[in-house]
Amino acid sequence: MGTYLSKPKTDKESKDFENGVLACGASSMQGWRESQEDAHCCLLDFDKNISLFAVFDGHGGAEVAQYAADKLPGLIKNEWFEKGEYEKALIKAYLEFDDSLIEPSVVETLNAIREENNQTEEDDNDGEEEEGEELNELYKEADMPIEDIILKYKNKIMSKLDVENAIDQPGSSKLPASPFLKAPLRPRPKSSSEDDSNKESDSADSTNVTATADSTDAVVTNGISSEKESEESSQVADSSDTTKVVNGNSKDETSENKNGAEESAPKSSVAECCPSSSKGQNGSGSSSGGTSTLLNTEDSEDSDSDDEIFEASINTNDESDSDESEEEDLNDEEDDSIVCDDEDEEEEPGKDSGCTAVLALLVNNKLYVANAGDSRCVVSVNSRAEDMSEDHKPEDEPELKRILAAGGTVSNDGRVNGGLNLSRALGDHNYKKNKELPNTEQMITALPDVKVLNLKSECENFLVIACDGIWNSLTSQEVIEFVDKRINKPDIKLSSICEELFDECLAPNTFGDGTGCDNMTCIIVKLKQNQKRSRSDDEEESAEDVAECKRPKLDSTESESVH
Repeated sequence: MGTYLSKPKTDKESKDFENGVLACGASSMQGWRESQEDAHCCLLDFDKNISLFAVFDGHGGAEVAQYAADKLPGLIKNEWFEKGEYEKALIKAYLEFDDSLIEPSVVETLNAIREENNQTEEDDNDGEEEEGEELNELYKEADMPIEDIILKYKNKIMSKLDVENAIDQPGSSKLPASPFLKAPLRPRPKSSSEDDSNKESDSADSTNVTATADSTDAVVTNGISSEKESEESSQVADSSDTTKVVNGNSKDETSENKNGAEESAPKSSVAECCPSSSKGQNGSGSSSGGTSTLLNTEDSEDSDSDDEIFEASINTNDESDSDESEEEDLNDEEDDSIVCDDEDEEEEPGKDSGCTAVLALLVNNKLYVANAGDSRCVVSVNSRAEDMSEDHKPEDEPELKRILAAGGTVSNDGRVNGGLNLSRALGDHNYKKNKELPNTEQMITALPDVKVLNLKSECENFLVIACDGIWNSLTSQEVIEFVDKRINKPDIKLSSICEELFDECLAPNTFGDGTGCDNMTCIIVKLKQNQKRSRSDDEEESAEDVAECKRPKLDSTESESVH
């Protein structure tokens, strides 16, 4: 089913944290997507009187998002951070992290994360793949004529019965080697759907017609008929009064209903009929093999010419399909060349993958929010939504201007060079190859917008940080109202509100425009009333008890800032 599963994975990974100043709940859910590409980070004691919360929404893979959750917080503690210039510290950290993604050692780490994720997905989705194939088969049947569906299952039943007959046959020690190398035709047991008119007590004419039909069906099922079957069918045709009804020269209603075609199949011998023609050109099940076993001497005169026409029509179709395939390949190569000049680099993590990043730094009662992409941070101000970030979309005027200046294009559906539907992100270095421009002016840039808000505990009681899987389904105000109705309930877990929010946003199926089908990650931070941000050192809780990052285990020398 493309990028979607046959059914959503609704298991949630949730955690709650609390200290003397604030409480935090975080949760994530894979949903309909084939994999979970989000990551998040909650550090209540990132530094003295400073907390950090972030959501990273991956695309093209989860490796950049997971690596960002592990490494980006440590980069924020730079020289600007020490000076209290938190806005500059955030911008510097974003750009430095993005530049590091093309370093060989980092690429090696990203590759290791990708391989580990791929292995985990293979283990988790083994059952999903089989179920998805069955669903795809049902979708195809929905568009097939009823005659084709009946023939399809009839052939399956006959093949199964032939195998059973081969096993039951005295002296039989093994199954036929191939479905095209069928055992000699034998009487088969009747299925429950067969009519009583096929009993042995029927008239001789009915018996002959039934035998003729059975031998014809055998050829349709297997594509190749043995000489013995051909002889038996010919004998039946010669001795029966109904020969003209089923042979290639007749066009009466019986022949048309039997084969599901207005004209008879091409006239050829069994030896000349290839297995690929067993279902006919239109796939309806009318077969040249089935008709050729009943040909009379008059048919043989035109068989050669008809065979040439039949084979030519197949070759023509093959050539046209080949030409169309070549044109599609050329178009794909042209599209890829716009994004990436080097084909080898297309599959390199950090170049063909990336992530959005929205990060909230709470310093005493001041909130700094850095954003690159379309994840979002919203603060509740007297139950009113206050957006602390803006979604970065290619069609927005400032974003479009930069993309065009860097040599890119934006499609009608808002995609850069026909690919990424974001204008800012970490990673995605296939879009950052203009050597004449700094990283802040590339088609896709990691430069974050930073907004600052002075918090007042009597007005702003919580903030929500989430990926676009939430915001595509609900507006900022709708999310604030959803949380506001639940956040003050006694003994409520903030993570449980996140879980309810996921269920509210989850689409019932994948038949729509994709809304509600994305990964979902959310962090809710509640500011405790009448509490000051300053605390003495002996009152601070252990960072291991109140901090969490959803990320892979990596070797890190910055354990003081990433827990």
